[in-house]
Amino acid sequence: MGTEEAAELEAALTAAQAAAPVPPLARLAPILVDVAARLDTGRGFCLLRGLPFDRHGAAAAEATLLELCTHLGKRLSAEGSPVARLIGPVPEAGAASGPPRFHSEACDAIALLCLANTPDAAPHVLISAGAVHNEIMRRDRAALAELYEPAPLIEEGAVVERAVFTMTEGAFAARYTRYAVEEAAAAPQPGAAPLSAGLRPAFDLLDAVCAEAPLMLKLEPRPGDLLLFNPHLIWKRRTLTEAAAGDPEAPQEFRRLRITMEHSRRTGAAGA
Repeated sequence: MGTEEAAELEAALTAAQAAAPVPPLARLAPILVDVAARLDTGRGFCLLRGLPFDRHGAAAAEATLLELCTHLGKRLSAEGSPVARLIGPVPEAGAASGPPRFHSEACDAIALLCLANTPDAAPHVLISAGAVHNEIMRRDRAALAELYEPAPLIEEGAVVERAVFTMTEGAFAARYTRYAVEEAAAAPQPGAAPLSAGLRPAFDLLDAVCAEAPLMLKLEPRPGDLLLFNPHLIWKRRTLTEAAAGDPEAPQEFRRLRITMEHSRRTGAAGA
């Protein structure tokens, strides 16, 4: 980011801090177009470092983040503010019963903004779903085939069917929420097909591959950093928890925004 772009972002944050409308980010727009392309057809993530988001207060950071992300797509509708406040740490999923599990979310991009962090905080860990796919293919093609088959899972209170890996018109996408599949299997719906015998071993292999250090990318967010990633291509290990209303300021302070993009890889029911 050049001097003029940095000055534009600083001016937007200053305006938001004064409760004025956030001006359009015209100079940043070309950079954000490039970011959107990287999320959709590139590596699937982008880290913007050294931004002044942490210098003007949380409310100004949220307002400016919302304006910035209009250049990437549309924010997902949600009750209350679309920007979630996250604090940490939270115990890693699966730490007590097996390998730590990565997860994905039902959106096309996630913006994770760091407002405060501590030097001893656990790193944020990303993994490429494509790299996991290829490693499973190398080790066990039968397990990989299981992960291409739709399985019932609970999503937003409803039972849908979805495969972990899909390929639609040449576009690869991956959604992995094992706990949602196991929740559906524990209380099966009338007429729903049971899980195949090979799915749980395939999930076990997927978890084991995800737990291997050589495939992980570890990031240590700094105040002002903005991490953007496509959860259909990049999975993230959960290290933060959503703060309850009225919680005091915490040593770790993040904001998360979920985005839908024009060219969506979201997989629909039955693996569509």
